[in-house]
Amino acid sequence: MALDRRRSPGRSRRGRADAKEERSLFPVWTLIVVLGCAAVWIAGAKIYQEQMAAYESYAAIRQTVSSDTFFPGVTIDGTELGGMTLGEAQALITDRQEQTSQAFSLVVASGERRWRITSQEVPVTFDAQTVLARAYAVGRTGTLEERYAQIQDAAQNGVHFSTGFTYDRAAIDSLVDIIGDSLDVEMQDAAIDAFDMNSKTFSFTDAQTGYRVDRAQLAADILAALDEGAYDRVIVPRGETIEPSVVRAQLEGLFGRISSFSTKTSKDPDRNTNIALSASALNGRVVLPGETLSFNECTGQRTGAKGYREAGAIAGGVLVDDTGGGVCQTSSTLFNAVVRADLTIVKRSAHSWPSSYVNKGEDATVNWPSLDFVFKNDGQFPVFVVAWFENQTVTVEIYGQLLENGMTIDLESTVTKTIKPSDEILYTLDPSLPVGTRQYGREKRTGYEVDTYKVYKDSAGKEIERTKLWTTTYRASQKEILYNDGSASASGE
Repeated sequence: MALDRRRSPGRSRRGRADAKEERSLFPVWTLIVVLGCAAVWIAGAKIYQEQMAAYESYAAIRQTVSSDTFFPGVTIDGTELGGMTLGEAQALITDRQEQTSQAFSLVVASGERRWRITSQEVPVTFDAQTVLARAYAVGRTGTLEERYAQIQDAAQNGVHFSTGFTYDRAAIDSLVDIIGDSLDVEMQDAAIDAFDMNSKTFSFTDAQTGYRVDRAQLAADILAALDEGAYDRVIVPRGETIEPSVVRAQLEGLFGRISSFSTKTSKDPDRNTNIALSASALNGRVVLPGETLSFNECTGQRTGAKGYREAGAIAGGVLVDDTGGGVCQTSSTLFNAVVRADLTIVKRSAHSWPSSYVNKGEDATVNWPSLDFVFKNDGQFPVFVVAWFENQTVTVEIYGQLLENGMTIDLESTVTKTIKPSDEILYTLDPSLPVGTRQYGREKRTGYEVDTYKVYKDSAGKEIERTKLWTTTYRASQKEILYNDGSASASGE
């Protein structure tokens, strides 16, 4: 039997109604919501995962940078310090410093002499603390990210530091001075050692070659060896020799008797005694360069206690007996010898009238303590005075450096004016005389003006230069008679 597949109209309508009701139980927006929630959940899960990852990375970075040890890749003098504490690194560097100080031992040698230089003599100053601080600062400056970047860079590329040290330059200079003082030899020119008054000869010291250490170079050599770490180096000081400018052979031909002058005395034994005593007071005197010699200081006051006698002397233009009379002949003889030795005259006075034993203008009177004869040695070497009296002759010689090229000096005096005295007799009241007595005062004497020249001559005796020393004036005097008639006034006749 065939089936009738047609549906009845009522059933068909009921089916469509059920379907519509079913569709109303699961609307489309519900699916959208579900899908949206799922997306939100997935997104939230992803954010959470990212945040957790960021937190874990931050925590790891913070843990890394918060380490109290040196970071990997940081080295000092080639030694890896990563993982070491600051104290451990300091101990390591200190140990190396001690090794460096102990290895520091230089030797300065000159001939058989040795000087050892160690850190005990020259302290060493290290910069390790500064370098350690710089190395420890790697990864510890800037923001967290900057610090971490430094740590990462150090681990990948390394950060390298080197320590250094310096030496106490003042200590080195002090050692150099000690060494230099030990090796330096003072240059000495040949010099006069002594003068024998008896033989009238000089003796001389030998010249000595000097040596001077180049102290700046020695200090530089020591520093160079230390900087190079050449601690076993032997340093030989360098220097220069200093040759003397004057040797003994030169002096032996340069010294001797420069000048000599003699004057003839009278037969008066008292006067000659005074001349002999004053000459003896001069004999053996040494005048060093720059020093002066005073006739009065050599003899002192001429007194009877010293053996001086009364003899004729000029006082106030009058010839009188005076203790020490005649010593002016010794001073005048000394003056002539001194001028001829080219020494400098400091003080000189002429007599009231010309002396018989020297030329006019060539005398030098003395009187204690007002009048003195003084000369100075302006040369570079000492001069020696030799003086004596013998056979009515007083002689003074000057020894020292000879004049150049055999030159000699002489004196020449020229009378430029003659002053005639008055022929009238001058009577002068002298209350010191006994009443009613008369006696001669000054003698009638002609006066003079005299120019004196210092004449330089070559070895052949030819004049090469002439210098005027001075003009001497000897005043004229008329004849004088002293008297005392008891009156209060005096008149001339």
